[in-house]
Amino acid sequence: MRVKEVTTKRFKKADAATCADLIKKARKEYEKPCKGMFEFIDAQGGWLDFTERVFPGEPIRVYRLTHGEICELPMGLVKRLNNTRKKVRKINLHADSNDLKSYEFQSRIRFTPMDAI
Repeated sequence: MRVKEVTTKRFKKADAATCADLIKKARKEYEKPCKGMFEFIDAQGGWLDFTERVFPGEPIRVYRLTHGEICELPMGLVKRLNNTRKKVRKINLHADSNDLKSYEFQSRIRFTPMDAI
C-alpha cells in the first residue's frame, strides 16, 4: 500500500503597499520609450504579430511589427524581443565525441535603437 500526502505550497505575499510600490517601479522602468528599427531575421520583408500584457490589470496590447520599420517601443519589450532566439540542432559526426547532438542558437528578431544606428 502506498499513501501519498499532497500539500500545496504557501507563498509569502508582501503587503499591498509594498507590492504596489514594486509594480510602480517596474512599470516605470518597463515603459521607458526606445525608438529604433525592427528587423525580422527569419522572414525578411515580413511582419510579426503578437499580444502582450505584462502587469496585472493592464489591457492586452496587440503588436504588429514589419521588417525594416522604425518605431517606438517600451524598453522592456525591446529587451524581450532582442532575447528571442531559436535552437538549431546539429548532429556531431566525430567518433571520439560521446555527445552526438549539439545545439546552435540563432537570433530571430533584432531591434536596434536609433542611438546605435
